Amino acid sequence: MPSYEKLLQPMQIAGLRLKNRMLSAPTSMAELGPGEHYSDDNIHYYKLKAAGGVALVSVGDVIVDLSTGRSHPQQVGLDDPGAIPYLVKMADAIHSGGAAAEIEIDHGGALCSPEFIDGKNAIGPSGYVDDWGDTVEEMTEEQIYEIAGKFGEAAATAKACGFDMVMIHAGHGWLLHQFISPITNHRTDKWGGSLENRMRFPLLVVEKVRAAVGRSFPIDIRISGSERMEGGYGIETGIGIAKALDGKVDLIHVSAGSQQDEYSAVLMHPGAFQKHGENSGLAAEIKKHVKTPVVTVGAFSEPDKMEAFLEETGVDCIAMGRALIADPFLPRKLMQNRPQDITPCLRCGECQSGMMKNRCLRCAVNPYIGREQEYFHPIPTRNRRNILIAGGGPAGMQAAITACERGHKVTLVEKSDRLGGLKYADNADFKANIRRYRDMTAAKVSALPIDIRLNATVTDELVAEVKPDVVIAAVGADPWALPVPGADGANVIFGAELKKDTPVGEKAVVIGGGLIGCEEGIALAREGHQVTILEMQEELCPDCGRMHRLNVLHQIEVEPALDVATGFRCTGITAEGVSAVSGQGEERFFPADTVIMCAGMRSRSAEVERLSKYAPEFYVVGDATRARQIGQATRDAYDAVINAGL
Repeated sequence: MPSYEKLLQPMQIAGLRLKNRMLSAPTSMAELGPGEHYSDDNIHYYKLKAAGGVALVSVGDVIVDLSTGRSHPQQVGLDDPGAIPYLVKMADAIHSGGAAAEIEIDHGGALCSPEFIDGKNAIGPSGYVDDWGDTVEEMTEEQIYEIAGKFGEAAATAKACGFDMVMIHAGHGWLLHQFISPITNHRTDKWGGSLENRMRFPLLVVEKVRAAVGRSFPIDIRISGSERMEGGYGIETGIGIAKALDGKVDLIHVSAGSQQDEYSAVLMHPGAFQKHGENSGLAAEIKKHVKTPVVTVGAFSEPDKMEAFLEETGVDCIAMGRALIADPFLPRKLMQNRPQDITPCLRCGECQSGMMKNRCLRCAVNPYIGREQEYFHPIPTRNRRNILIAGGGPAGMQAAITACERGHKVTLVEKSDRLGGLKYADNADFKANIRRYRDMTAAKVSALPIDIRLNATVTDELVAEVKPDVVIAAVGADPWALPVPGADGANVIFGAELKKDTPVGEKAVVIGGGLIGCEEGIALAREGHQVTILEMQEELCPDCGRMHRLNVLHQIEVEPALDVATGFRCTGITAEGVSAVSGQGEERFFPADTVIMCAGMRSRSAEVERLSKYAPEFYVVGDATRARQIGQATRDAYDAVINAGL
């Protein structure tokens, strides 16, 4: 088993000792406390990352000037005196977890909506009217120097609050990046034109920050090594940016992408369709041209690949965002040489999408996220119970793990010959992280003192033997067949049961354009089939979080073997294909050798009712409640066990 010597090697950054090469990338909070200051929940979110063993925890997206720079509904401002006590508490909490504390200082520039900056127009390097009809004003030279000074003041405040380092955000489409990018900087004065001119403002900001914090206080800077969008700059400009910063900062944090383009923003946070360490090549190339230590970021979660990357490229550190949401203790598990126990990030986008939709951070595989205080202050288990769990899928496994860890006696019954469920994860390369999660969780259940009964069901005899105090039904759901002629035909396969080796003809029609249908369509098209996704609604993938949906829709758009027909309802299936009608009455026939039924799932309500008689206390979790996704299943299971112990 690898020893992860490179990842665990300490390093010095301008006199600051980092205990290893794993950093917590800056992530922001969707919901703050009263007065738009950090709440106890926010502070515990970052504290949990520190407790997990990273060397440095970055507090994300803190604004240097609230009156002109706020781009989200709720952001902390370093120019707000009322924020100071909460910033001190934040730095203290990170230190108490054993990590160095960093704060990312930022300004939204042209991406600030008037509603977030007291009705004023946004400011940026160049003036224009945006897609929402809001006016962006070109910054005057006086404003340029004023905002640069605000960065310096913000850095000094962060230092006074106890932070060990500041990160200047000069990427991702925010103000400093807007000056760097030729897409957004159309100036003809000394602040625009050549790369040297476009770098004047970021370098002025670095100068002001250095003057404010001194030589011995480390400065980190985050850049986009490539904009990864049409018309945007590539790695050659990224190298030029890094060379201009070389020696003036203490760490160059190389990310990618821009908020100015939706798919570029997806690539900034690579999803399931992108490879491990999607943007790492940018940092590797930049490292060849600078003496300043370089950090890479973007879809890192597999320790062996992380270790190999540092060893092979000479890049100094790896920053992780979502991987440390899925498992904050990833670094500590490597210190203890337990990589097999790491819960992998699914890259499903639930964390980001939840923040955008509901202003609540959640994670598909970590039920503590959004309730981190429960880790540090666990809800006590007042009653040790004998718990019988029916079903060994994601919900059942999470319930078994949580119950066992909280001291309950656990019996887990699974009707098949293996734990895990999630059969659909075996069907596509881009579902590799789901397979890793499933297999890791099943191995964890097997390693715990849990009575596992495979190839079994809950019967009167088993209940008489186990004598449970509590029964948890995690029996899942069944795929639903449309009530149309031919739905039971030999050429019809349920998408949820599609396997890698399932025979599929040259032409396939996928009925249902939800998440499962879209992903199965992409997988089949990539295998060489000619695929049509048939959806009766006008939009695809409405059951999917925003970030993953953008990714899915892009994959469909660029896949030449994949067609889409929205607004069509299936009316019948034959051996030759699928008949459908639109809402306007247009009838069409879609030729198909194989039909993939992805019309939804139905909970096994009859089985749930049968199980409900077996114990005085009964809980239903996961798809057995209603068909949903992994995140709801794990949280249901966690909550059921907490309630069972009260």
